[in-house]
Amino acid sequence: MIGWGIIGVGDVTEVKSAPSIFRAPDSDVVHVMRRDGDRARDFAARHGVGRWSTDAQAVIDDPEVTAVYVATPTATHAAYAIAAASAGKHVLVEKPMAMSSVECRRMVEAADGAGVHLWVAYYRRTLPRFVKIRELLAAGTLGRLLSVQTTWRKPTDFNGWRWDPQVNRGGEFYETACHTLDVLDHLLGPASDPAGRVSGDGHAVSASYRFGDVVGSGSWTFGTPGALEQTVLMGDKGTLTFASFSPTPIRVVTGEGEETYEVGDPPHVHGPLVATILDELRGVGACPSTGRTALRTSALMDAILGS
Repeated sequence: MIGWGIIGVGDVTEVKSAPSIFRAPDSDVVHVMRRDGDRARDFAARHGVGRWSTDAQAVIDDPEVTAVYVATPTATHAAYAIAAASAGKHVLVEKPMAMSSVECRRMVEAADGAGVHLWVAYYRRTLPRFVKIRELLAAGTLGRLLSVQTTWRKPTDFNGWRWDPQVNRGGEFYETACHTLDVLDHLLGPASDPAGRVSGDGHAVSASYRFGDVVGSGSWTFGTPGALEQTVLMGDKGTLTFASFSPTPIRVVTGEGEETYEVGDPPHVHGPLVATILDELRGVGACPSTGRTALRTSALMDAILGS
């Protein structure tokens, strides 16, 4: 029996990673934690979880917990993940993996030393629309890939935890751009030759990198009057455009014309990723989002931000 303990039952665990996706004949959520006891008790009651706590260590020490899901603010990820791994528990941690690649490396080392699995919730690696993009690339739809370019601009009031350096470094770039950078790692392979420029207030970030022979660049600007979020893959036979944050149609343009692919997201976007984790624990598959792949994404972000 795979017993899940969840540390930090907030908004993410209500919608994106609801307890139902961890449930199977051989898997269940057995213990949840939140610092606010009333909210922890309410969450447990609404989702049919037998035990709740205000103490993360109680979840980690629970003998019925074999895997811990860390769904807390970024600044606490490393401490909880290392504590869980050191106690012999498998770990799934939210993204960004930690506050820096240095912390990420310590998490990987802790999991390796304890002989447990470490996964990171970069769920786009398993979403159906990104599976479709990978299939299109593998089929040679774009020919030889030449470049990739990401553009993101959006309004924001610069309030909230994303702009609090105590809980999330690098502003909204660090907490959101990681999704696109990680899925590019999945689609194209590890990045190299990173460079970045950041405005003094962190409201604008530009970057360059390469994925093998594919050269890449990105621009993220926060506080603009309008919004645009897209990534364009360019090859010698065509282009493919996608959005990281909404299930808009995938757009492919080649010499033969334009084609769109509408691939929706599941009700709980973490579901396909968790399914691969459960298969890995059963010994019949492997999750594509590991501590090592997420460490690469964190190292890329560190290089862009100039750490």
